Amino acid sequence: MIRWFTFVLLFGILALFFRNQFLYALFYLSIILPALSRWLLRFTFNKIEAKIHTSPKNIFYRESSSLVIEILNRSSIPLYWLEVMVYLPQKLVFQDKIGAVYRIPPKESVFLNYEIKGIKRGCFELGPVILHSFDILSGEELKNEFKPPERLIVYPKIVPITSGRLHSYQPIGELRAEEVAFEDPSRFSGTREYTNTDPLKRIHWKVSAHTGRLQVKVYEPTIGAQSVIFLNLRYQDYQAFDRDYKMELAVTLSSSLAAFLIGKKQAVGLITNGGDMLVSEENIPIQKVYPKQGEEHLIRILEVLARCTLRRTEQFINTIYSESQLFPRWINLLVITPRETREIMEFLIGIRHRGSNVTLFTLNTYKGNRKEEGIHIYEISSEDEIKTL
Repeated sequence: MIRWFTFVLLFGILALFFRNQFLYALFYLSIILPALSRWLLRFTFNKIEAKIHTSPKNIFYRESSSLVIEILNRSSIPLYWLEVMVYLPQKLVFQDKIGAVYRIPPKESVFLNYEIKGIKRGCFELGPVILHSFDILSGEELKNEFKPPERLIVYPKIVPITSGRLHSYQPIGELRAEEVAFEDPSRFSGTREYTNTDPLKRIHWKVSAHTGRLQVKVYEPTIGAQSVIFLNLRYQDYQAFDRDYKMELAVTLSSSLAAFLIGKKQAVGLITNGGDMLVSEENIPIQKVYPKQGEEHLIRILEVLARCTLRRTEQFINTIYSESQLFPRWINLLVITPRETREIMEFLIGIRHRGSNVTLFTLNTYKGNRKEEGIHIYEISSEDEIKTL
């Protein structure tokens, strides 16, 4: 492209040679117009704003989210040429860079809407959004970059467990006990008279005022059937040729078990030695979600599973040993690891003898499920086999 200063030089030479007023006028205009055009471009471009919004910010597998970009011109001068480049995660869209040229009228907005489909679990940064404008007279180029303030979280896939075989092996739900292990505050069963051994926080003040005698709350004695999922994401335990597939299968199995057990009104927790997409590997501790019930708690588990990755760390049995000590003996331990080893089996048998219910899930090629010394062992090699648990 011929730069504008060549015209300035040409008009200047012609004006000096012919000494014509019209050529002098062209010479001065060739100096003034590019400077004016350059100033107008800078003034208008600095008044351009980009508002970026993601809705919804958290989606389930195969759901869609929208990235909405509003390009607003706050000046009274139109911007005739604006290129908008939007960068999107390659794992979620086929075309990771999308661009188009727009004219932005004065005091008006242009809205751009991009659909993002959750075809891969994870925590994704969207953008950047780059605005680029160009002035043909002065050759001035201006760029501005905007970063969306929000990340998009895609929860892992949940495979529905339909056969119910897992339910028959584990005491899922709430079990009545002859001897009280603890009292569940959510199960109010009545009142009784106050004794000197009762704490003041147990007093039922409304009933006491009505009867004229101190009454304390009585709760139904239960043993809560709680489960904790131990997910092994130790990098060294996964073989190179199918590492990514087995990692995703392990995460899908974890999310499916959590959804199934919470659907059975059971408290579920998660412990994993994996990494976090948002935290540098050397700084991340063991990730823990303590057992609770309810849909909100399931979302908390899914958020951890959405972000977890493989990482190099200590032996998995060290994680099981240190973390299993935090729970009562009657807890259900659901252990997910790529393959069964002698060390893991010996350690789990020891935990089983302590009184805990232990279930081992391996990601081997399916050869059939079995039971060894009270431990149920499931071999899961594909998502279809999760359905049959």
